[in-house]
Amino acid sequence: MERPARSFPLDGSAGSGKLGGPDGWASLQALDASALAPALRTRLAEEWARDALFEHASVGSFDRFSLHLLAVAAPPSLVEEAHEAAIDEILHARLCFALASAFAGEPLGPGPLPLDGDVLGRLDLPSIAAAAVTEGCVGETIASLEAATALERATVPAVREALQQIADDEARHAELAWRFVRWALDSGGPAARAAIERAFRDALDAPRPPLPDEDPLVEGLAAHGRMSARQKGLNLEEGLVEVVEPAARALLGW
Repeated sequence: MERPARSFPLDGSAGSGKLGGPDGWASLQALDASALAPALRTRLAEEWARDALFEHASVGSFDRFSLHLLAVAAPPSLVEEAHEAAIDEILHARLCFALASAFAGEPLGPGPLPLDGDVLGRLDLPSIAAAAVTEGCVGETIASLEAATALERATVPAVREALQQIADDEARHAELAWRFVRWALDSGGPAARAAIERAFRDALDAPRPPLPDEDPLVEGLAAHGRMSARQKGLNLEEGLVEVVEPAARALLGW
């Protein structure tokens, strides 16, 4: 099984990790999936492995964000929370790898995360604030809403426990991004405001693909904490319209 991880922007491109040896990433206790139908087990293993790689790459994203905060002399409280968020993502990766391993019937873990190219990117405040809008105010907000929705529909105790941890942490990560962007607005002058406004408009105005038909495995996926592509599309639309856009308008005085 080989799945791409969360995009880790590197000098305008995207790096991604691949599945590799476990090396302790799947050592947490998960569940017994032996009674599930093979097709459902395969899908669950693939989807939880994809999220595991996403969370693994997020450790690097928050480490980079910590350096970005230092580069723009952000308050120490924000730097501390960014480091705490990176540690959260290590736990998220371990939880997801444990579930993926249970469904796959073999221990799974990450391979090396490619870090070629310009890992840090631009270090001026407008660019860093714009990235925080895209990855944090939008990306982490949508991720927290998706985890909360998946938790509501999940019925398997081990899955619910993992999703509860992830949903709570992702909500705090989103709040961190919004607080940093608020600070950048107050500290960065017109250039920072223009970059922040442009990033929000790009995210809110981006065309969304049409919703696919519902997945035939939707009920089994939901019970085990997974959302279908259709459900994810609905969650994205709802999150942008009902959460991100009103918060952006309040922040920017639109």
